[in-house]
Amino acid sequence: MESFKLSADAIVAQDPELAILPVGSLEQHGPHLPIMTDWAIATELGRRVAGLTGGFLLPALPISTCREHMGKKGSVWMEPPTFYQMMNDIILSLKVQGFKRVVILQCHGGIFIMPPLVRDLNAKYNPDLMVVNIDACIFFDRLYKEGIYETNTELHAGEGETSMMLAIAPETVDMSKAVDEVPNIPRSYLSYGSIFRGSASGVWGESKCATAEKGEKALTRSAEMTVEEMEKAFAYMEAKKPFGYSNF
Repeated sequence: MESFKLSADAIVAQDPELAILPVGSLEQHGPHLPIMTDWAIATELGRRVAGLTGGFLLPALPISTCREHMGKKGSVWMEPPTFYQMMNDIILSLKVQGFKRVVILQCHGGIFIMPPLVRDLNAKYNPDLMVVNIDACIFFDRLYKEGIYETNTELHAGEGETSMMLAIAPETVDMSKAVDEVPNIPRSYLSYGSIFRGSASGVWGESKCATAEKGEKALTRSAEMTVEEMEKAFAYMEAKKPFGYSNF
């Protein structure tokens, strides 16, 4: 059972040290996927990571920063400073309660203020609090190399995300409208214009290759790799000794 469905007394009895904070987004995902895609994937990945670790699972946050998807109704964002402060407050509330480890599951690639947030928290509060951010985008290439995905063009609403949604909520996916479109621009150009400047459909990848079977395999491996990566980062922080006046 997800931790947020338990009573406070039950959570006290478990006394977990790790908190799991999935973060999604409400944004366009082409003509074939729902705007809840990132949130749905964050919710499912969080559930699986909690099952592997026994950590305290928070409900996935549905809204973050996504101005790179401006142009069609349905994408909802907050300003980066607002997101920064909200995340800072949530994580410090966990620290006050005795959580020593927080892993953020970033299931929307466009949260460009996330690295400064994580760096600042660790710089201020190590070793009493350790915060790790796992950006799910880092797994796309690994899943391709492991043979789970057929294509290596995934960035948004392509084979990977579409496969995961077919596994999580197939009733929300319309494969008759699936699109293969790979913009001829680097990802960094999303700072210069919305995704629609490079992709008429809003897709960045090859969604027609998606299947529910691939999605289930990808979710399983993503959860496993998340745990592997977060444990490496936590071990790195735990091994640090004071340097001059700093524990960071």
